[in-house]
Amino acid sequence: DSQRRFPPGHMPEVVPTAGDTALVIIDMQYLDAHPDFGLARKARDAGQPEILGQLFSRLPLVIGNIQRLQKACRKTGIEVIFVKIQSYTRDGRDLSPHYRSKGLHSPPGSKEAQILEEIRPEGDEIVLPKLSTDAFASTPIDFILRSLGITKLLVCGVNTNYCVESFIREACDRGYAGVLIEDSCAAVVEAHHRATCEEVDGIFCHVRSTDQVLRAIERNREPREKKGSRGRSARS
Repeated sequence: DSQRRFPPGHMPEVVPTAGDTALVIIDMQYLDAHPDFGLARKARDAGQPEILGQLFSRLPLVIGNIQRLQKACRKTGIEVIFVKIQSYTRDGRDLSPHYRSKGLHSPPGSKEAQILEEIRPEGDEIVLPKLSTDAFASTPIDFILRSLGITKLLVCGVNTNYCVESFIREACDRGYAGVLIEDSCAAVVEAHHRATCEEVDGIFCHVRSTDQVLRAIERNREPREKKGSRGRSARS
């Protein structure tokens, strides 16, 4: 229990509403979230296809839940933002040393750099290439969120204990109120996913289920057509 490992204090519930909330989808791309490309192909070539078995067994659930979140957020005008691993150069020389050492490279225009088709961006939704584990470190996401007036973040994607956790912790330090959507995230090792959710809950963010988040969105829904047009940032 996080409250037993940390001085007691109250973290207010996050009330998701259009205008101050964004759904941030992390690294749901062909590089690391599809069984036929990227890291999965490398694992097969290395004779270790089972190493990603837990991740890919969970991804159908995660993709379905992200689709539900996208539908609700788009309906109510909550910003949908994608973050993906992608270099700006063909050879990846601009990637962080950590990413280069791990072979986490998807060049511009490559299949691995694309967001999964099932949850692809719509319209001018923002897609941010990142060069490191933490999106705050290697994208302009903080500037964009503040420009949009966003103070609350609904976070999902992969891997829970790497890029998702790094983002959640840094978002908290920068003053954002966050929700990690547990069943819309996955990790290579299921136990690591659970450990991250237990560690950050009530300290850096709230951990909630997709159903809980959808109910919160519906409770606070103000249909987009009643709000009038809202300016949107062009895709980065």
